[in-house]
Parts: sequence; structure tokens; C-alpha cells
Amino acid sequence: MRILRTAAVLLASGALLAGTAGGTAVAQAPAAQEQNDQVLVFILDKAVPVKKFKNPEGCYELPVGTHVVINDTPREITLYATPGCDGTPVVPGVPLEPGRGAHDSPAFGSFKA
Repeated sequence: MRILRTAAVLLASGALLAGTAGGTAVAQAPAAQEQNDQVLVFILDKAVPVKKFKNPEGCYELPVGTHVVINDTPREITLYATPGCDGTPVVPGVPLEPGRGAHDSPAFGSFKA
């Protein structure tokens, strides 16, 4: 009888924890999604803070000294050699998938989301 009572308490505790965890996850989902709609740009100089482009739409010029670009959006972005997001026949835009990053080179000057 004692084993059954202990099992019942453990099952009830597990159900309570599962309900709490589920509620927490649902409550945090919108905030987590908002944070993941940004492009992060790391500048070569360690004294310069990370540049964050939140909810990017359109064309953005990359800061001078850009070293790494991280696409933390749910959609593909495109890196361009020119500041105006213009591809050329020789150097067309380079796609960057969601969740991916790229070392930037002096060849890139902008991105389009």
C-alpha cells in the first residue's frame, strides 16, 4: 500500500512539473522568436560592440571592419559586394541561410533581408 501511495505522489508531481514546464515553454516562445529575427555583425575591433539589425527588411550597409555576419532570422539573407545591395555579373549576391554565419571579406559591403 505504501508503494502505491508513493507511486501516486510521484506521478502527480511529474504531471504538475510537466504542466508547469509546458506552460513556461509556451509563455516564452514569442519572446524567443523575437530575439531570433536579427542579423548580427561582428566588427574586427574588439572595442566595437556587436551590431544588431533587428527585424531586418530591405538593404543594409555593413559597418566598416565587419568580420563575421550571422543570420539569426528565419529566412535567407543575401550578402552583396557593394554598399547598395547591387549584385554584379562578376560578383552576384551570396545567399546566407537561416542559422548560418559567414566570415566577411572586404568584398562584401551590404546585405538584404
